[in-house]
Amino acid sequence: MKFNIFKKVLIFLFAIVINLLCSSAFAQGVVKINTINFDNSDNMIYIGTLNSPNSPISVKTGKLSNPNRIYFDIENAILTRPNTSWSFKNSKLRQVRISQFSTNPNVVRMVIYYNNDLEISKTRLYRVGSDLVFLYKKDLYKQDFLTNIYREQKDTSSDYYEYTTYSEDPKEQPQTAQEQPKSDGTTVSQIHDAFKNSAGPAVRTEKDFKLKSRYYVSRIDVKRGNALIRGIGNIAIENPIVVSNPTRLVFDMPNTFVAQEIRNKEYMLAEGETINVGQFEPTTARVVITSEDVTKFRPIYSFDGQSIFFAHDDRILGMKLFDRYATIGNYTAKKQNDITDVFQLSFSAPVIHSIKRYNNRVEIGIYNSTGFNHQAYKAALKSDRLAAMKTDKMPYVGLKVIIPLDVKATIEYNESFSNNMIQLVMTTPKEAEIKATPSPIFKKNSNIKTIIIDAGHGGSDVGATREGIYEKDITLDISKRVEAILKKKGYDVQMTRKTDVYVGLKERVLFTEEKKGDLFVSIHVNSSVSPEGNGIETHYYTPQSYDFAQIVHKQLANTINAKDRGLFKSKFYVINNDIAPSILVETGFISNPEERASLMTEDRKQKTAEAIAEGIIKYIKK
Repeated sequence: MKFNIFKKVLIFLFAIVINLLCSSAFAQGVVKINTINFDNSDNMIYIGTLNSPNSPISVKTGKLSNPNRIYFDIENAILTRPNTSWSFKNSKLRQVRISQFSTNPNVVRMVIYYNNDLEISKTRLYRVGSDLVFLYKKDLYKQDFLTNIYREQKDTSSDYYEYTTYSEDPKEQPQTAQEQPKSDGTTVSQIHDAFKNSAGPAVRTEKDFKLKSRYYVSRIDVKRGNALIRGIGNIAIENPIVVSNPTRLVFDMPNTFVAQEIRNKEYMLAEGETINVGQFEPTTARVVITSEDVTKFRPIYSFDGQSIFFAHDDRILGMKLFDRYATIGNYTAKKQNDITDVFQLSFSAPVIHSIKRYNNRVEIGIYNSTGFNHQAYKAALKSDRLAAMKTDKMPYVGLKVIIPLDVKATIEYNESFSNNMIQLVMTTPKEAEIKATPSPIFKKNSNIKTIIIDAGHGGSDVGATREGIYEKDITLDISKRVEAILKKKGYDVQMTRKTDVYVGLKERVLFTEEKKGDLFVSIHVNSSVSPEGNGIETHYYTPQSYDFAQIVHKQLANTINAKDRGLFKSKFYVINNDIAPSILVETGFISNPEERASLMTEDRKQKTAEAIAEGIIKYIKK
């Protein structure tokens, strides 16, 4: 009897173990979908999973009509977020729905409703690492020979500005398996063929396919007081700035989208040091390193171009940053024209490299290189400006290139698509040209009729936020008060938004042009990583906006009991692209607890509105 009970217990335990093993084996193959991001330049949908890059993913696709839509069934998949739908504006898409289509078997379905101008035959579904990317704009994946990864110019013609807007409905009901669409085998065949799990040339990986629209930041890892920012796409950063109180190093990353789950999350680097990545603008990420030792940090680009290491010079000593060497194949330095010089290095394999700009020089670090012959380089030199270039060995392996620069020089740093070539372009304006170029002179509009008041953010774009308080609500409140004051004085005032709705940057500029705006004022609330940041500041960009900014800011500083942070020349999209004199006012810091409380009071909002209105009137009268 005891033996039978013992036998039954053994069988029961064995069954549990087998069940656990089977469940574990099944779970390993399950595709867990946790994020979906949209490219606001209307190019792609990015589906993120929690799986490893080697996990198999199987997708079935088809097309339906009335209304026009295509679907993707991701097999053996679980949706870790609620079923959701998104409605689009100014897009080739009308709606996107994602839901747990069925269980047992587990299928996640994404349905894309599209307009007639979407060419289905030219769309593609790619697997990139462990994620899926649906592309619906043909010229998105042009593979230029060189791509810009570091620049000092704030905006370029290649930048992507937000265009598409979308709203989310989290109450989307699950789709059912009753709808069994059939693939027509033709119009979606290219989508289906572009994505295969079998080996072969159709397989796309991070190494041979990079998204060109923008860089998606998906993860931050801290290693020995340094930070590795991981993602997918085309990395680019701008020349950093140093901000005081507290001391911070600020890098802007153009054409970059940050995953919601890591936005503004602080990561500890060392005692008293942090790093965070926020969505500064819809198409710009901002990396902020808080440290009293900011001059020691530099960005290091990975060999595959998909991650960037913000490293402290003292903390990478002894760290192995690579697993392969790259010998230098050739190097050139030539004069492109009277003011521009080009320095270029080619390697036998992808390189790990960094760049750091100082006032009088630029340093390029190559961390996995060997074989540079400085004497041979000197013999081949065809540029007087680069004759003073020096090369030093890194502490363990690698090469440091030091190139003297004129203080007024600007630089642009590029790398090849295969990451085995780097190029530095240096432009040094002539002294004679600098002295001879007069400042632009603009006539003031003596008959200002229409004033545009722009309440920053709105709708799905909440702006800066703390303790459940949104920037978009404060800016709208102040803007309405400014409107009321000016209208009472008899001025024609137009608002880019009067309610809590989303308005894109380009739409705000177009609105100003349509209404024939003579002045443009964008109202915002500032934010900082540190709670100590406080005060008011005013931004302008074009020369004709300087007097306007000066007068309005002076009125604000005299009216509001807050720190005067001064005027800033900043290339924000709305004040850079408006024809009329345009300014952007930061009314205070939502990140500062005391100032946040003040910003929410009737007194502060009314005084801010009165100061802005009075500044506008003074400028008009002048």
